[in-house]
Amino acid sequence: MKPWIYVVSVVLGALLLAGCETVSKEQCVAGDWSELGRADAAQGHPSSRFEDVAKDCGRHGITPDPQAYLAGWNSGVLLYCTPMNGFGLGRQNRPVSPICPPHLAGEVEDAHRLGTRIWVARDRVERLERRISDRDRQIDKLRSDLDRLDCRSLKGDERADCRDRRNDLRQKMQDARFDLQSARFELNDRRRDYELTLARVDREAARTIPGYVPQ
Repeated sequence: MKPWIYVVSVVLGALLLAGCETVSKEQCVAGDWSELGRADAAQGHPSSRFEDVAKDCGRHGITPDPQAYLAGWNSGVLLYCTPMNGFGLGRQNRPVSPICPPHLAGEVEDAHRLGTRIWVARDRVERLERRISDRDRQIDKLRSDLDRLDCRSLKGDERADCRDRRNDLRQKMQDARFDLQSARFELNDRRRDYELTLARVDREAARTIPGYVPQ
C-alpha cells in the first residue's frame, strides 16, 4: 500500500470511529457515570446504551460503573417521561421512546397525541405552501418556454409541430394556473383549521398537562 493511501485510510478510519462513539474519551476520563446515565435517559435512550458506553470507554482502558449509570438513568427517565416532553415531541413529529414505565407512559402518550395534532395541522399548511411555490415556478418556466418557442420562421410540418408544442405549453400553463388557484383557496381553509387547532389544543393542554402555559 502506498504511504499516502495508508495515511488517508488511518485518518478516515479514526474519523468514522469517532463519529460512531457513544461517549468521548473526555467523558470516560471524567467518570461521571450517574450524570451520563441521566443525560442518556433524558434524551430517550434505553438503559442498554450502557453497553455502548462500556465499549467506547473500554477502548481507553476505562471501565464504567453500571450501578452509578443505572441510578442516573432512572432519574433521567423521570425527566423524559413527562406530559410536557411528550407534547413537545408530538409537535415536532418525533416518536416517544419506549423507556417510560407504565405508570407514566399513558399521560406521556396522551400529551404526545395532543402535540401531534398541531404538527399535522401545520404540515397541511406547509404542504400547500410548497405546492403553491412549485406551481408558481412551473408557470414561470412554461411562460419562458412559450416565449422562446417562435414558429413564424418555420414552414410546413415543422411549423405545425411547433404550433402543437405551443398549444401543449399553453394547456400545461392553464392546468398549472387552475391548480394554483385551487391550492390558494384550500390554503385559506387549512390556515383557519390550523388556528382553530392551536386554540383547541392550547385549552386542552392547559387543562391536562402540568406546568403548561397557555399560548
